[in-house]
Amino acid sequence: MQTRLLINGKLVAGEGKVEEVLNPSTGKVLAKVPEASRAQIDAAVKAADAAFDGWAGRRQGSRDAAAQLADRIEATARRSPGSSP
Repeated sequence: MQTRLLINGKLVAGEGKVEEVLNPSTGKVLAKVPEASRAQIDAAVKAADAAFDGWAGRRQGSRDAAAQLADRIEATARRSPGSSP
């Protein structure tokens, strides 16, 4: 299970409090995930704000292609061994 944060195009480990992710049917811990720190949240918001104009200025077709790629990546991850449904 991927537990890092995507901030400004880079995957980084969270620097905040560690949260346990539980399996709802068994109550067992599936993963321990560090949350984002305040500084990481600020950096993510700043990066998203900086990227907005470029993204919003793209033609609809290129945004659709990016969304379709994201859908395929998520579908592949769900089929991967060890991934949760």
